[in-house]
Formats: sequence, structure tokens, C-alpha cells
Amino acid sequence: MTQKLLAGLLILGSIFIVAMDYPEHGNDYSSYRCLGGLVSNGDTVSDVVAQCGEPLKETSIDGQPHRIFVYRFDQIRFVYYFAFLGDRLERILAVSCQYDDPNCE
Repeated sequence: MTQKLLAGLLILGSIFIVAMDYPEHGNDYSSYRCLGGLVSNGDTVSDVVAQCGEPLKETSIDGQPHRIFVYRFDQIRFVYYFAFLGDRLERILAVSCQYDDPNCE
């Protein structure tokens, strides 16, 4: 699921375009409160790591100028995808997930 979801993102300028359907239960957020504080679109990679810690996984899409951090935050129900364009946070996507789902990471 993760690779399909990540492979579905394309960038047009600084706007992410979804080339495949996201799960209906996914939600976009402009900010998220981590244990270390609030992160918002426009924050730097170092700001996000300082507030939220190291991601569970870091990935990218071949040929695209961005990185994606995957966080779980000890919550059973959601996986969070933080997408960066260059050094700036551009998108926060929360996807509902079952804890024992092997495709949910």
C-alpha cells in the first residue's frame, strides 16, 4: 500500500497532484501537533524532525524533487505521510490503518 500510495503522488510546481485515488479515509492537514510541538506546512525538514522525531521511514519517488517521511506516533488508527518539496513541508496526509495490517507502514 505504501509504495502504491507514494508512487501516486506527482508534483506540479509546488502543488501535489494525486495520480491515483487515495483511500476515502485519508485526510489532509495543514498542521499537526507532535509531542515536541506544532508543525505546519512551510516548516523545514529540521523543524519537523526537532518537533516530531525521526520518521518511521523516509522515502521518495524516483525523478521527483521531494521526500516523504512516514510517521506512526504510537496511534493504532493512523499513519501520517509528511511530504517535503525541497526543504519545506508541503503536505500532511493521515491515512486510517489497522495496526496488524502488514501493508500499513
